[in-house]
Parts: sequence; structure tokens; C-alpha cells
Amino acid sequence: MDIHSFYLPRNRLYEHLDKHRQVKLMTVVSEPGYGKTTLISSYILERSLPAIWVQLRESDRFAHTFITHLQAALCKHMNLPESKPVLPETNQEELSGIIVRLNNWSGRLHIVFDDVQVIQPIKDILDIIESLLRETSPNITFIFIGQSLLSLPYAAYKVRRNYAAITNLELAFTQSEIADFFLGMNAAPLEDYEVELIYHKTEGWPASLELIRDAIQERDKEDRVRMWSRFPVIPHLYDYLASEVLDLQQPEIKRFLLKTSILRELDNVVIEQYLKSFKQDVPEYLTKRFMFIYKNKEGLFRYHKLFRSFLFEQYRKETSRSERDQDHRKLSVIYEQNFQFFHAFAHAILGRDFVNAGRLMKSLEIRYQPQQFIVLIENWLEEFFAYQSIASSIFLYRCIPLSILQNLVQPLEQSLANLESKQQYIWVAMVQQQLAGIYMLLGDLERAQQLFEAALLIFEQVQDRHMIMLNLNILADVLLNMNRIAEAKACAQRCLFLAESAGTEHFHLYALSGMADVLIEEGASQAVEYLDKAFEGGSRNDDTLNLFLYCGKSKFYSLNNESAAAIHWAQKAVAIAEEFGFVYDIGFANLHLARAYMRGGQWETAAHSLEKAYLASKSYKFHLTQVVAAQYELLLHKQASEAAQLKWLEMTELCQQNHYPWIMERYKQEQLQRKISIVEPDVLPLLSIEALGPLKIIFNQQPILIKRKASLRLLLFLLVNHSMRIPQDLLIEELFKDQALEAAQNQLYVALSVLRSTLEPGRESGRNSNYIGHTEGLYYLHIPRMNLDFITFLELCRESELNQDGIQELIRAEQCYKGDLLEEYRYEPFIEVERERIRLKYLQILNRLADYFAAQGDYYRSIEYYELLCAKDPYNQKNYQAYIDMLERFNMRSHALAVAERMRKGSVEWIE
Repeated sequence: MDIHSFYLPRNRLYEHLDKHRQVKLMTVVSEPGYGKTTLISSYILERSLPAIWVQLRESDRFAHTFITHLQAALCKHMNLPESKPVLPETNQEELSGIIVRLNNWSGRLHIVFDDVQVIQPIKDILDIIESLLRETSPNITFIFIGQSLLSLPYAAYKVRRNYAAITNLELAFTQSEIADFFLGMNAAPLEDYEVELIYHKTEGWPASLELIRDAIQERDKEDRVRMWSRFPVIPHLYDYLASEVLDLQQPEIKRFLLKTSILRELDNVVIEQYLKSFKQDVPEYLTKRFMFIYKNKEGLFRYHKLFRSFLFEQYRKETSRSERDQDHRKLSVIYEQNFQFFHAFAHAILGRDFVNAGRLMKSLEIRYQPQQFIVLIENWLEEFFAYQSIASSIFLYRCIPLSILQNLVQPLEQSLANLESKQQYIWVAMVQQQLAGIYMLLGDLERAQQLFEAALLIFEQVQDRHMIMLNLNILADVLLNMNRIAEAKACAQRCLFLAESAGTEHFHLYALSGMADVLIEEGASQAVEYLDKAFEGGSRNDDTLNLFLYCGKSKFYSLNNESAAAIHWAQKAVAIAEEFGFVYDIGFANLHLARAYMRGGQWETAAHSLEKAYLASKSYKFHLTQVVAAQYELLLHKQASEAAQLKWLEMTELCQQNHYPWIMERYKQEQLQRKISIVEPDVLPLLSIEALGPLKIIFNQQPILIKRKASLRLLLFLLVNHSMRIPQDLLIEELFKDQALEAAQNQLYVALSVLRSTLEPGRESGRNSNYIGHTEGLYYLHIPRMNLDFITFLELCRESELNQDGIQELIRAEQCYKGDLLEEYRYEPFIEVERERIRLKYLQILNRLADYFAAQGDYYRSIEYYELLCAKDPYNQKNYQAYIDMLERFNMRSHALAVAERMRKGSVEWIE
């Protein structure tokens, strides 16, 4: 038996093998590089099991050779003289002798056949194996290792529970096993994010871990970061897949592999239409050969992620962009014909057929519930990034109706909380970016900025250049909209530098456009040069980008008093927007056209365009505010004082609701210069709600009590979903689920009425409540009009530098946290996700403060926060260990021992 001299113990798999040690038949089958032989040999060595090992070769394809090698291995195990080679004519006689010996075997024995794929087609040998299985002692376990399953009667053994199988799913390393694998190498220990990245990209394929280990040996952390930016393209990894897998295939199979690398699932029906020469059994055939293909829970075939990325890289090298676009467009048509509309839509985007994608989105909107679109966001967004298409990701959010995106916020926030709790930071960044894009469209620019910046930090850590550029590009736009021009310029400059240094043409065009937007805002004449460069770079074929470029040119010429040119470019933008048919684009383009008309003094035409923009932008709060501001400006020019005053009040309310003070300030300055009198809206009485800890509601410094249970639950639901506009049917389903529809509606209206009147005592608020909004069947809280302690907490605990200001904000956040969110309502399931999300942020703050003060040498303050941390999260041993390490660093040994004892007791309680 050939036992490896070095191996990593696989305790998880050893335990699995222990449970099945008594079975008659065991198979260990997978693609190359999964450590099949190493697993079984190390297990036998580790458990000191009696075993016979038969290493099969091409010569064993003859029955007499197979029996010869089996007999020789058996004699060696029994310390008998070496047997003579078996002759073909004595096959049956020698086999009978072996079977008699093994039938009378008294103790346990494992007989291992390695590389069984070489004997798979040989019927004579398969018959011999069946005889061995059938006629030998039940004390003997046969283990077959190989790249394909032998044709044996597995069902009979399964029924008798006498069969066990190990495949690539079990052989793959888990995330914790990957961390263990890289311990003790001649390099700095891996960071958590590095382990997660390896797991995410390789799916635990053992051979890749060996190659990665070689690649990072003796590299320092900085050098490793540069390597991760190209991962999984590292020395020898793709070479291994090429030489050991792809190059060994027949041309027909190789073509199939490359052409299907753009598919998420290998669906026979789709592939038959996509590749006319396709044979129906190819996925099944490849699976039986374990060609890095597996069948998922839905019964669909998929490539192993790393293998697919390798195939796609080869496909990209061997095909032109236009050919790849054609393949995607062809697939889009096929999927639509097969009524798989999400797939059809995704391939339309990947093939840059954006007009068709827009048409498909209208069909999706009719066919599916909003919650079902989470499948599109979660399953396809990474796909778009893999294609290095910034257009795809930006286009995706623009074309999905906002009513659908709003319904995705809560599940994405829940997903984010779960991922943060598991410290899966790469996925955290992906979800943060998804949410940021939605919040940006919803008009919550501050939340969008926070999420984009948080995602950017993670992508910078793993050196994912494409994701860094994408975040920088959109973040620059968000900051520009917030009138933070210097910060926007810094982001745009970084994005442009990365795009130019990385030689990524498509990102380069968007980076040029982003830089132009900043320069236009600064009034720099060079802006038009950047716009022209983006056109020259090939954007003529990308109408998703052209929409922004045309609007950029229109704005540039408007600011330079060239109204004819401004109108020309804005009209081109409107034409693209109307072709796509997305309300976001229509509102955006018509706003620019209106401003161009206003610059040319064409007031009535401008008013018509603004009316179009107003109707299209109603749900997009930031763009709506800009449209209303433009309408206000137009009414001032027309000297329509009364209408202008009403529009000013509308704009003021929008700015207050959505935190856009810079827009108000700009127009206040203009009003002062023009000596226009301002009528400010009424100052609202302050409503304060303390939801961290016991619930307290205070109106005009007087506590108020909500006596009606349904009204209280309604308030709790609105608080938890403070960032959403909630449809009436969702409120009914959550709060009155056991009642008939008509009765539930009545209960809801009564609960709303009571809640509104309770929150504003002495006022007949009705539908015009200052605190509870209702538009187009959607209910929401007017957050800017309230003082909510958990909103203050979330704003204070955003990621910031650990300087004096940042630390003060964290301290204020910690002081703000009086307890878990709505802690007295433990049995309301709709609160749990938000409560846990906020609790995790509180734990992170305590951790950061404890670490900060320890680093400053202020161990008394550090102890204070470690004590809070351990009290709040008493079963997390990492917190105790960090606390103990800090105490030992300051030679506080007795205190450290006391904390260690608390940790031990906590572990015992947790186990019990």
C-alpha cells in the first residue's frame, strides 16, 4: 500500500468514514486533485486499519493481470511467499481460491482499488468484482477510488445500508479546514478575508490549495494582496486545469466546454438549441467522468466555480467580444422561447442587447412578484461583475421598477446581517453594494454613501480592482449629488487612474464620464475633452453610457450658454431614454432637456419637459427634488409668485424629508440675491421615540402611551422597516394574518387612525399626519420629522477612521445603546432581523473601542469595553480570548485567570 509521507488529517471525513466502516462497498469518486487517495491512505494509517491496497494501471485491463495483482497484494498482507502470475486459462481457478480465502476471513479487512476508471469498461473484471462483493466475508470492506463510478449494482447495497459514497462535495475543504491547511507555512498567517476569498473562488478544491500554498510561500502580506487582485489567475493553477483536464479532451468536448462556460446551468434543452451538433448525453457523460460538473439540489448540472472561471478565461481568449455578444443574444432568445425569463433577461444584458433587456424587464414585472426578483439580484449580479461590465450592473438597477427594488431592501438587509454575523466579508461587500445601488435610486444618498464606502474598504482589502472601480465610479456620482465635489473628484480620479493602469477599456469609458461630470460641476472647460474621449473609446455602441454622456454634454453646453448645442444633446438623451422606456431614464433625460430649454429662454417648452420629468421621477426622491427645484426656478423666471411659493414649500418638504439641505441652501442664497421673500413651512412639534431598550414615546416633552395593541404593533412594524415604503397588503399579512380581508382592512384603518391621533395629541391629522405618510398605497414613517435613537445610533456607528473624532462618535454610539431594539417585544418575529443587525453593530463598536484603548495603553478603558462586550455576548470565546490577551499584555495575570475561568464556565453552560 502506497501511503503518502505527509498528509493533513481530515477529521471531518475520518468521522464520516468511521460511521461507515462496516459497509461492504464504498466509493470515493471525484475529478483529479480532490485528494481521494490521500484521504483513504491517511485514514487507514491514522486508524491503524488492516488493509490491502491495489494500485490499478492500464495493464490491469486484462482479467488475469487484475487477479495476479490482487493475489500478490493479498499474499504480501498475509506474509506469504509471492504468488506466480496468473495465466488466462487459470483465471476462474485462481479467483475461486481468493474468494475461498476471503470468505473465511475472520477479522476486519479493507481492500482498496485505486484508479478504478481504467477497468470501468472491462466486463470480465466487473464480473470478478461483483463475485468478490457477493461471496466474501461481511468483515471485508471494498473501497473503490477513481474518477468515475464502476458499473455495479449499487441499489442493492444501498437498500441494505451496505454502501457509502464520498464525492467531491465531501472531499472539498470547508472554510475552517482551509484555514487549518495554511497554518504553519513559511509566510505570515492568512487573514480571515484571504481564507474566505480562497474558499469562495475554489469551493475547497484540494489540488488548488496545494498550488495556492506554493504561490504564497515566503510572500509578505503586501505581496499577497497584489496576488489576490489577479486570483484565481496564479502560477500553475490554470496550467494544471489545462494540462490535466482540458487538453486531454476530444475537440468536440473541448468546444462544448468552452462554449457552455457562459451558462449558469447546463440544461439539455437549451444546449441542444444553442449548439446544433450537441449530443443529448454530454452533461450526463461529463458528470460520470467527473469533469468538474455536479448536479445541484434542483437537479440541474453546473460547473465547479473554479473550473468554470478557467473555461471562461479560455473562451474569452479564443473568441472576440462580438462573438461572445452573439452567443449571449442567441441564448437570450432560446431562454425566452423556453419561458425562462430571468435567464433571458440576464443574457440580453451580458450580450449588451439593452433594448431587448428592457423589453424583457417589462414582461418580468408583469409575471413575477417583487420578492422573486431577489433571485435576479443575488444569482446574476456576480455574473455581471465577472464579465467586467460596469454597464450591466448600472443598467440592472435602472431598469428594475422601483416598486420592486423597494421590496428587496428588507431581504437584502437581512442577508447582510446574517453575512456580517458569519464574518463572510466578501459577500458582505457584494450585498452592501447591491443595497447601496437601491438606496441611491430611492434617494437615500447618505445610506448609499455609507454602504458604497463600506463595500469599497472590503474590495480594497482583497484588491478586487473591478469592484473597486465600480464602487468608486458610482460613489463619485453619489457624492457629486450631495454637493461634496472635492470628495467626488478624488473618487473619480482614483477610478480613472485604476482604469488606465489596469488597461480595462470598458471601465475606462465610465471613468472618463465620471471625471467629466465632476469637471462640469467645477466649471472646467476640460470636461468636454473627457466626454469626447469616452465617445472615441467606442461608447457609440453602448447606449447605457451614451445616455449619461449626452446629458453630460447638454449640461456642459448649458453652463457655457450654448443653448442650441445643449438642447441637441439633451434631445439625443431623451431619444435613448424613450427607446429603453425606463421611467428613471426618462425623468433624468427630460430634466436635462428642460434645463437646456430654460438656458435658451424657451420657458413653455421647458415646462412641458419638466412635467414629463416630474411624472417619471415621482418615486425617485432625489431626482424628484431636482425636478421640483427646476420647476421652482422656472416659475421665478416667469414671475409666477404664488405658484413659485407653493413649489418652494414642496421643495422644502422634500429636502427636509430626505436630508438634502444643500439644495435648500443653494436656492436660499439665490432668493436673497434676488430679494425674494421666503415663506418657510411650519416648524413641527418634535416627536421622540426611544426604541433601544424599553420603548418610550415623547411628544413635546410629554410621554405618550399607545393603548391599542394593533396600533402599537403597527408602529413597531413601521419602525423596524423605517427605510421602506410598505404596501397595505404586506401590513395586513403581517399584522392581521388570521382575519378575513375586509375585516383586516378595517382593523388596519382603525389602527392607523388611533396611531396617528396618539402620536399627535390634539390634532386631527388623518391622512395628513406629520409622522405617518401614505402615498400610492404605501405607508411609511416621516423619519426626518422624528428623533429616533436607533437611527442616531446607526449614523454614529458608521465605519470611520479611528482618529479623535471617529472615536468620539463611537463612544456616543455606545452611550446611545440602552438595550436591544424594542427588547420588551421579544416574541414579535418581524423585529428579530433588525434587532440582531443593530446588536451586531453594537458588538463591533465595543470591540473597536476595546482594541483602540488597549493600543493607546489605556487598559482601564479597554477593560470597561471588554466587560461590556463579554456581558453582551457571553458565549463568544473570541471576545474572552482577546480580553485575556490584552490583560496578559499589561501583566494583569490574576485578572486574566479570572476571565479565563468565566470563559470556561460560559463554554460549559453553552454545551449544556
